Amino acid sequence: MMARLDYLVTGSNGQLGRVLLQLLAQRGLRAAGSNHQQLAVEDQDAVRKWVGHHRPRFVLHCGAWTDVDGCERDPARADRINGHGTGYLAESCVGNDCGLLYVSTDFVFDGRASTPYAVDAVVAPLSAYGRSKLLGEQAVLRHDRAGFYVLRTSWVFGPGGKNFPRAILDRARSGQPLAVVTDQLGRPTLTRDLAAAVVDLCESQAAAGVYHAANEGQCSWHQFATEILQHAGLGHLAIGTMTAAELARPAPRPAYSVLDTHKLTAVRGQPLPHYLDALSRYLKEERP
Repeated sequence: MMARLDYLVTGSNGQLGRVLLQLLAQRGLRAAGSNHQQLAVEDQDAVRKWVGHHRPRFVLHCGAWTDVDGCERDPARADRINGHGTGYLAESCVGNDCGLLYVSTDFVFDGRASTPYAVDAVVAPLSAYGRSKLLGEQAVLRHDRAGFYVLRTSWVFGPGGKNFPRAILDRARSGQPLAVVTDQLGRPTLTRDLAAAVVDLCESQAAAGVYHAANEGQCSWHQFATEILQHAGLGHLAIGTMTAAELARPAPRPAYSVLDTHKLTAVRGQPLPHYLDALSRYLKEERP
């Protein structure tokens, strides 16, 4: 009989999923992954069969529909994937005695705060995406089960795929004018650091519930863009300013979504590195 898998990872072809599978292998943990083409989490029967076949110690649910403006245009689909699909995974994990970690988002907050959001802060999502992710959180937490975690994060970037640093550098190098919003504040988070926090939390056997994970420090998108160009040797290029209202995206974003990460830091014994350190490591690895 084959040994039981340690981890199953949804969204295995995404920025976080890919890095998680690499990290799990480095730590000698047996893992397998599935992308949305291989497993549509909104298919309850498929989810039941997938979890039942593998019966891992933990399911790391990174898969999601993260097109924020797309979710705004089709909220029912967002709810099916991000909300109900998470519920099907949670039910299957209960039935197969698996732990579950669900990666959620700062978009569950309305952005009206002026100090970092604690894990127990009132949630009030502004967008269909945020509401669908909150629906997923509720589907996990309603089981009140040991080994069930909700891990909120923010402004994720990392090697491979689309992300903010790559978009800024591509536009800057193309000679196109740059303008970035100044009135949204948050905490950038590198996938490699986030992946370490995910695995550390699961392996810690810490109390179930909600945790926040993000790199240290905070900035506006404009400040982050400026720092990206500086770190890439393009600090001489000008970046214009604009407000979120001027950008006029279909889905509203929280103006302030800085997460309080003290609870996770206490479990791990250390915070995630500062986001500028994370940015430097990303640029050296990815060279976008």
